[in-house]
Amino acid sequence: MTYNRFVTVILEHATLTGMDDGTRRELEQAADAVRNGPSLLKVAICKAADEGERAADITRAIGHVWTYDYVARVIREHRGS
Repeated sequence: MTYNRFVTVILEHATLTGMDDGTRRELEQAADAVRNGPSLLKVAICKAADEGERAADITRAIGHVWTYDYVARVIREHRGS
């Protein structure tokens, strides 16, 4: 299995030889934001909560991309309660 993934990675990069570097970087960055965004947002929420921000204010600050209930749960889990 690992061998197949390695071969796939090589083939994927090989097909990008004609792609503009700026376009490729933009696509990679956007994909990285999707892949890592939720965990980065959780870290930011926990940091804000540690600094004394309330779940309701955090929810508004993030534009309601996650519900108040979910933000509050992230904070509770972070605090271990």
